[in-house]
Amino acid sequence: MIRLTAAGAALVAAVALAACGSDDSGSSTSGSTSSGSGGGGGDTTVAYISPVGAQIGQQQVNFGLEGAARIEGWNVRVLDANLSPDRQVSHVDTLINERVGAFASWTLDPGATAGAYTRAQEAGIPVIGVNSEGEGVTSTVWWEVNTCEPDGPWARTAQFIADARPRAKVIVMGGPPAPSITANVRCFRDAAEAAGLEIIDQADNVRDAAAPAAQLAEDLLTKHGDVDVFWDYNDQTALGVSSAILNAGKRVSDGRSDGIMVFGSNGDPDAIQAVREGRLTGTWDTDSVASGWAVAQAMRSAMADPEARQENLIVRSILWTPETVGDYVDPEQRDYSFDNIPLVEGGS
Repeated sequence: MIRLTAAGAALVAAVALAACGSDDSGSSTSGSTSSGSGGGGGDTTVAYISPVGAQIGQQQVNFGLEGAARIEGWNVRVLDANLSPDRQVSHVDTLINERVGAFASWTLDPGATAGAYTRAQEAGIPVIGVNSEGEGVTSTVWWEVNTCEPDGPWARTAQFIADARPRAKVIVMGGPPAPSITANVRCFRDAAEAAGLEIIDQADNVRDAAAPAAQLAEDLLTKHGDVDVFWDYNDQTALGVSSAILNAGKRVSDGRSDGIMVFGSNGDPDAIQAVREGRLTGTWDTDSVASGWAVAQAMRSAMADPEARQENLIVRSILWTPETVGDYVDPEQRDYSFDNIPLVEGGS
């Protein structure tokens, strides 16, 4: 049984917002705007309700979904909730009225959306959760980093640290109090303690951007001059921490060298570049493009057999470090199909 770190709400504050690429209604369309209910081919429209369309990882989910939809001959609608649960509910009702074949949604507030998702299911429309589950959700596509297995990403991160520096002193940098963020923090803390690491402090980057993370890190570096590691819940926080370390005249470790280890998550392009340049020790790549393909696979399965129990899918995450980043391929250049989606075995 998989123990999931997000019990129903999604991590929605993983990046600082940029200018949104959607129109005033918060939606965009790939291909034809015609809609349909179930089946395959050009009469079927599927949709994704993104929590925040400006986030690059969300754009990559769209890219993967659209690539899969071209194979199936589906039309795709992308709607941007822009961090508003009310807007997300409104988008669900819009898709019900349009009688789409299926839609995916990264839930902002499971209490607010439960009724809307149930209305969709009553209308015969499968609801695919993205890093979220709960009432009315047919099945879920998870990022591996949002699960908490004994050999999952956070356990492997803790062991990576312990192998390099037994009993390392670690500062944990959390974020806004979204359930999946707090659950990821708890998962890493448990894994770190199990690996013999010492958690010496925690600060939460509730403003969710690199600059406030740097300010927090400056104070923590003054308070804890002997810190070995910063574990950060996302890449923007990790980049802010890295900046503070370098501005303090200290080094960022590559995991073997002297200096302070700094880990992020998301695999954002600027974080990958920072790993290449020695400004980050590592980042977990959630493979958002593959996640879009997995969403399409879940939709295809649910539309083909609405009465069958649908399985959850877990998309494998990849840790990029200075030692491995030479093998990194831009997500949009990865050659995915329904036959090679990188899934973790044992999804339920």
